[in-house]
Amino acid sequence: MRKFAIGMFLGLLALVALTPGAARAQTLFFDYVGYDYEAPNLDAAQFGEVGSGYVSLGFVPGLFAPLVPNTVANEYTYYISGLTSLGQMAIGPFLVISYSAGTLSVYEDAKSGGTPGDFGINPPNGTAPPSFVDGNLFVTGTLTNFQYIFNTIDGSGSFEADFEVTGGSEVTNGDIPVNQRKGWTFAGTSANELNMPEGYAHQVDGQVFLNEPVPTRPTTWGGLKAKYR
Repeated sequence: MRKFAIGMFLGLLALVALTPGAARAQTLFFDYVGYDYEAPNLDAAQFGEVGSGYVSLGFVPGLFAPLVPNTVANEYTYYISGLTSLGQMAIGPFLVISYSAGTLSVYEDAKSGGTPGDFGINPPNGTAPPSFVDGNLFVTGTLTNFQYIFNTIDGSGSFEADFEVTGGSEVTNGDIPVNQRKGWTFAGTSANELNMPEGYAHQVDGQVFLNEPVPTRPTTWGGLKAKYR
């Protein structure tokens, strides 16, 4: 099992305390909030069954250097696709689900004259993904080593992957230099929201960030998550 999967699992149990050399300062690339679902969904009674596809989409409220967004004029949305469950490992009530490589893309769509993101119900549908993948492809890249820690008791979870920028207008126009396209971490948490649109599996919330070594101090996963909100 990968080290980050173990760390995220312990974090879910609220037992994580960063040891010397493990603490990091995060340089944020962008943050996101949305919903996930499975397509194809081979077994509606399970989540993360082998062969099922993981999809996530939603909004990107914060984008940071080296990205150069115009949040006044544009709406930014994200779309994750291409991830397929390769297997599961049960640890008590938790499932560690490993996925194939996939794609994470951020789109830039004009608020005036564009198409607002609309989740609809029972995705994929007429507005999701379509209203989240229109406009300009702002930045895109590959997700690898994607693992999802799923709590079978309450349906919550946590996930993490490596992210590498491969394209988009921010690459074409030179805003993202070559030496800042690798080394990003994609991570987040999921939960069951009371008002979640029908057909979605979880609400998701997270960031893409770059870890930088800093002097260490003990903390908890919850404290670390809150610090970067």
